[in-house]
Amino acid sequence: MKSETSVLISGSGPVGLLLALGLGKAGIDTLLVEKHPNLQPATRACVYMPVVVPILTKLGIFDKIQEEGFFNRVGIVWRDSEGQPLAQLPLDDPKPDQFGGVLQLGQWKLAQIILNEIKKYPNVEVCYGAECVGIQDQPEEEQAKVMINERFTTTETLIKADYVIGADGSNSSVRRMMCIPFEGFSYPWRMIGADVLYDFMSEENLAPLNFIVDPVDWGVIAFTGEEEGGARPGSGKPPLWRIAYIEPAYLTATKEGYMSRAEKRIPECFMKHGSKQFKLLRAEPYVNSQKVAAQGRKGRVLLTGDALHSNNPIGGLGLTGGICDAFAYGNALVRVLKKGESDSLLTDCANSRRNAWLTMTNVLSQGNIKRLYGFDEEGIGAREEFFSRLKVDESFSKDIRGKFDKMLPETFE
Repeated sequence: MKSETSVLISGSGPVGLLLALGLGKAGIDTLLVEKHPNLQPATRACVYMPVVVPILTKLGIFDKIQEEGFFNRVGIVWRDSEGQPLAQLPLDDPKPDQFGGVLQLGQWKLAQIILNEIKKYPNVEVCYGAECVGIQDQPEEEQAKVMINERFTTTETLIKADYVIGADGSNSSVRRMMCIPFEGFSYPWRMIGADVLYDFMSEENLAPLNFIVDPVDWGVIAFTGEEEGGARPGSGKPPLWRIAYIEPAYLTATKEGYMSRAEKRIPECFMKHGSKQFKLLRAEPYVNSQKVAAQGRKGRVLLTGDALHSNNPIGGLGLTGGICDAFAYGNALVRVLKKGESDSLLTDCANSRRNAWLTMTNVLSQGNIKRLYGFDEEGIGAREEFFSRLKVDESFSKDIRGKFDKMLPETFE
C-alpha cells in the first residue's frame, strides 16, 4: 500500500469505484480502501434512472454495461396488491440519437464492471481488507493523515493524502470521525431486500419495474437484469428479481428470521397468479431513512454517495444520485489537481451535490414512497391526482423525467 497519494477514497461501492475510475483516467494518483475482503455479492440497488447514461458513457463503461445489464423501456408501473396496473410512467428518451430507458443491473455487478476497468490504470491502487480508522486534518499541514488498518494482518499504515473522500455508506466512519452531523429522520419500519429466482414476467404478467400500492404489503418488484448464476438475460436460466418490502422492526433480527419470514411472505403477498415455484437466495435488512450530512466538505475531507445523503430506495434514486456525485466530484478534483484551479471549487461541488439532494432527490424519493403506502384522505387524493395526470397529460410525464436530470444540475466538467 502506498504511503502517500493525491486522493484517498474510503469505500468500494459503485460510487467510490466510479470516482476512482474518473481520477484514474485523468492520471491522478489514487488509493481506494475497503474494509471488506472483496466486493460483496449482493444485489442491493438494481435500478438507475436515465440521467446516469451520459455519465457511464463518458467514463467509458456504458458499452460493457449494455452487454451485462437490462434496459427497461417500459418505465415504472404502479399496481394494486393483486398485480393489476394502476398507472405507468414511461422513462424512455424521446431523442432518437440517445438511449432511452431505465438501467437495471445489480449493484455488485456494476461494481465489478467498474473495478475491471480501473485495473487498466496503474495510478489507482485498490486495497481490500483495509479500513480507515483515523483522520488527522490540520490546516497548518499540507496534507491530511489517514490511519489505515489492514484487518487481516492487523497492520496499521499512515497515509498522507491531499484529499480524503468518504464513500463508505450511510453509516460512514469517515463522516463520524470528522464529527459531521447526519440530519434527518429514519422510517419506523425495517425494510427487507430479497433476491428471488422466479419469472415474474411470465408467471405474474409484471413489467420489469413494479411499484406495489397497499397500506400494508406495499413494495417494489424489479428485475435485476440477470439470471441465475449471473447469466445474461436470454440464457434460459431462471431470472433473478429483487423484492423490497417492509416488516415491523420488533421482529427477530437474525438471518434465519429474515429468510423464514420471506419464504412465507413473498408468495402470499407478491405472487398472485403464477406457480409460486421460486427460490429465495437471500433476504437482508437495510437502512431506510431521509438524511443528509450537515456539510459535504470539512477541511480536506469530502463526503459522497450515501455518506453524504441517504434516502429510501423506492425509485433507485439513492445510487443514481451517488453516481452523479462521483462524476461531479471527479471533474472538480481533476480541475483542482491537474489544472491548478482554486481549491474552493471543491467546496462549490460539495454544496451543489448536497443541495441537489435536498431540493430534488429528497423530494422525489419521499413522494415515491408515500405514493405506495398513503391511505389516509390526503394520501389517497394525492395518489389519484398523480395517476390521473399520468394517464391524460403527456407533458406531466415529461416534467417528471426532467426532474431526474435535475439530480445533476452541475457537472463541474
